[in-house]
Amino acid sequence: MARTGQFPPVPGERLADLLGVCALTSALPEALVDRAVAAAGRTERRSRALPARTVLYFTLAMWLYPSSGYGEVMRLLLAGLARKHRWARPVPVPSTAAITKARQRLGPGPLRSLFEQVAEVSDPGVASGRHRRRRLMSLDTALLDLPDSPGNRKEYGGSAVAADARALPQVQVVALAESATHAVRAAVFGPRGADLAREILPALGPGQLVLASCGALSYDLWTRARGRGADLLWQAKPSLDLPPLRVLDDGSYLSRLAGPTAADRLVPVRVVDCALPVLDRSGRCTGIRAGRLVCSILEPAGAAAADLTRLYGERWRLDTLLDELDARRGGARPVLRSKTPAMVEQEVWAMLLAHHAIRALVVGDAEGW
Repeated sequence: MARTGQFPPVPGERLADLLGVCALTSALPEALVDRAVAAAGRTERRSRALPARTVLYFTLAMWLYPSSGYGEVMRLLLAGLARKHRWARPVPVPSTAAITKARQRLGPGPLRSLFEQVAEVSDPGVASGRHRRRRLMSLDTALLDLPDSPGNRKEYGGSAVAADARALPQVQVVALAESATHAVRAAVFGPRGADLAREILPALGPGQLVLASCGALSYDLWTRARGRGADLLWQAKPSLDLPPLRVLDDGSYLSRLAGPTAADRLVPVRVVDCALPVLDRSGRCTGIRAGRLVCSILEPAGAAAADLTRLYGERWRLDTLLDELDARRGGARPVLRSKTPAMVEQEVWAMLLAHHAIRALVVGDAEGW
């Protein structure tokens, strides 16, 4: 357990720490954080050594310093806040137990509220990727490992006795992001194997071209997504029955997507047979494989087969978010810190918010430097 008190300074850390904390408080200013805390009913009724505002920034800072313990993360955060903000006064670093209780008091609500506020706002001066007036969006899924605790095993599965790392409980995260800017606009998460994609469909709309991997393509999800008005470019599994009905000039062909029952109407689609890159977990291309893309744009004049192949190859992947956070130190996937489902939820929202702050820094949109 971390001991209450100050940690010795690390030579050369001052500028890096200041930049990290400035990224958080510039992209997510205290007034915005306070509104999210109030909206979730977590405003303190009495003065605390760890007020809700500071604890919320702490949950974000955990993603800036993924290899540091609670006490070290809090020390770095408090030092950075004290240098930049008058409202943050220097205090001794609380114990790990005190920080854990403060996280539990805060809960996941304020972070979800804060994410929903910032996800709705487009970055001024940063152009979104488009193709033929359609806004390019990517839908992707990733699994994050969790500590092997009774609460996490009950909610997310996993086994305490298996030696295989894949037996750890895992939370499944589904996110919709702008392909060009990597700005996450919606996210849902739950147990591995849960049907979560349909929960994100309300974020789809007219004027979008949504790219997704083969795991998303089913008759039900396709028709629901098309019902939102978005155009779709999704990869198909080799086993999916897509018979050629008419070959088009660009080499693609028209087909139909059949439902699970004879009463389901046949949905017209366009299929592109193409070569797709094989990517490892770090996003590096390790080879080429044959693939099939299914598109709702039926005419080559609306999007040529070569353009569709290129766009899909450039789609945003949720693993990219982990790389941009530098959360995969040494190439290893991160294991979250939280041992209860409520704190897992809080930590995932914090991941998305920390990524928002880092993006704001990278694109020069942060203020107050």
